[in-house]
Amino acid sequence: MMLKKAFLLFLLPVSLFSKNIFAQADSLSNNQNIKLMVGVYSQPPYMIADDKGNWDGISIRLWRAVADRMDVNYELKEISREAAVNALLQKEADIVLLEDVTAAAEEKIDFSHIYHKASMGIASSRGMTLSSIAKAFFNQRFWYIAAMLSILLLIVGSIIYFIERSSNEESFGGERSVVRGIGSGFWWAGVTMTTIGYGDKSPVTFWGRAVALIWMLVAMAVTAVLTASLVSAVMGNSASKIAVPGDLREMDMLAVEGSFAADYLQQERVAFKKSKDLPEAMKAVRDHKADAVLNSVPVMRFTINNDPDLALKVQPVNIDPHYYAFGIRQGDSLREPLNRAILAVINSALWQQELDRYVPEKRGR
Repeated sequence: MMLKKAFLLFLLPVSLFSKNIFAQADSLSNNQNIKLMVGVYSQPPYMIADDKGNWDGISIRLWRAVADRMDVNYELKEISREAAVNALLQKEADIVLLEDVTAAAEEKIDFSHIYHKASMGIASSRGMTLSSIAKAFFNQRFWYIAAMLSILLLIVGSIIYFIERSSNEESFGGERSVVRGIGSGFWWAGVTMTTIGYGDKSPVTFWGRAVALIWMLVAMAVTAVLTASLVSAVMGNSASKIAVPGDLREMDMLAVEGSFAADYLQQERVAFKKSKDLPEAMKAVRDHKADAVLNSVPVMRFTINNDPDLALKVQPVNIDPHYYAFGIRQGDSLREPLNRAILAVINSALWQQELDRYVPEKRGR
């Protein structure tokens, strides 16, 4: 009797374990027969629809690879970007290929693993036109540098005049007034600093030549610093990297109305003009109607790569990054197999090839 009870106690956990295994198998088998509704909306280069309603793009290709790994049937359903979260909540879609992961959306739905990060960038013209160079000369920074340089030359010129005026009448003294004498010193300091050195004026006293020697040494460093500053002021951001948000306040900026870039510029109180879409904004920059446009780097590179007339350069800036993931309903059993499939795809060499297909990082772009 005792042996029979022991045997029954042994069979009980085995039976329960077997039932659990078969239950899981039945559950997976049922999922394979379900057609998932996948919400998509136009957002190149992630989701692109042609005239016939066919979809392609980074997110679309990732989803197809993930669906193959999960062995599930699906149907792409076009929704609006603004209604993406509600489409999940109202069960109009089982999965949504979302453009951005936000804290507000996380309170309502769950997200898969992040599969792509897009930083913001600034697209500007590759070259400078005569009108843009002329405009730069009226830049406040340029005139500030010119004023500081003039004051420095005036100080050095005054020093050399007061040292040389009694011993070097031909160059600095004689019948000259104080104003004309300092003017002669100003001229000498300028030609000495620029290494032109006409030789029409030169100090002859010990202290005059000592000051001249010191000034020549100092002038080499001053010239290097001022040259870089003046080039930056005149040529603008084509000669240096753009610092945000500081440099943006001195530029004629564009942003697409309602975009994340527009929100950022408003938050930082940077004046900008609104554009109805990105191609229109980039064409305005190309035609020198604006200095630059702020938007997502992958989106701008995709736009440039698909329009040979847009000879613009894109500089990434480390502000307001956006993360891409798939959205699902909270507590959905699809989350774990979905995450495993995503990680398997994005860690493959083929995934990097797909990224390079749509947003190649070309030199100068």
